[in-house]
Amino acid sequence: MSETSEIRRAIEKGVAYLESVQLPSGQIPIDKWPTCELSGNCVPDAAVFPAALAARALSATPSAERVHSRAIDFLLREMEPDGLWCYPSSAGPDHGYVPLDTDDTAIASAALTAAGKRIPNNRAILLAQRERNGLFRTWMPRWWRHPRRYYRFFRYSPAEVRDVDAAINANIVAYLGDCKETRPAIEHMLAVLRANGEEVSTKWYVSRFTVWYFFSHALREIAPEAGEMIVPRIEATAPINALELALASSTMLLWNRVPDVGPLIEAQFPSGAWPRAAFYHHGRRRIDSQPTPPWWGSEALTTVLAVEALTRRLLVEE
Repeated sequence: MSETSEIRRAIEKGVAYLESVQLPSGQIPIDKWPTCELSGNCVPDAAVFPAALAARALSATPSAERVHSRAIDFLLREMEPDGLWCYPSSAGPDHGYVPLDTDDTAIASAALTAAGKRIPNNRAILLAQRERNGLFRTWMPRWWRHPRRYYRFFRYSPAEVRDVDAAINANIVAYLGDCKETRPAIEHMLAVLRANGEEVSTKWYVSRFTVWYFFSHALREIAPEAGEMIVPRIEATAPINALELALASSTMLLWNRVPDVGPLIEAQFPSGAWPRAAFYHHGRRRIDSQPTPPWWGSEALTTVLAVEALTRRLLVEE
């Protein structure tokens, strides 16, 4: 079997798996785990984020049209009237207790816009979430709605009202593009890369590969120097799981490098899924050296990112 045929078969099996596990709502399954190894007892989470990421990641995979379309419909139903989103879905017990956020809003908006869906113009609202240095905050609490709920959220979680996260700024730039208002975020990402500060630049995401992936989505068309720093680091860093393999492959392809996707294909289960791994966690307080539990991940989320990587690799052949 040729490499192209192997890639196509792996994509088909991955998409079939996603079709079998995607929830009727269109949500992509994600679980909360007590350990970073995703061991122990897990709890399903009702969340917007995995569907938003899937809607963006699977847009170029023709065979995933059904999964993509259902995720798009889910995002439209979960959208606030002014074109904003929060992490918990409306089916979750935490909906209404967690503020709207710029990360879910940016990824969902980019996915819907790319799919040709009309959404309210939320650019001005996102641009209003900047600190004085021009970087974007993570949270958009509407205090007049639920002041006590949001007070408790910020009091008892690692989140802070003025959180700034480089990976989240990358997702905002990927949506808003290169403009005067996003230049500070672009320069911040480049500064993070120059300082080798990827691991400390994010409060929520587990791996440097995730930071490189999000940075590359944001910077590939506007800051070629970012690729000159990211690509050698990926080449010098061995992924420790299938999730990092998928992220590394997509990132290399975003910079027009052609990786060997053989190890990624070999990591696929007979079911069509790829192994689960932690993608994000509950956050890291400034006073803590380690993130606070739980960690989030699922076979479905890894599979979304593996299918994206293999689709990008297949497009090189076409």
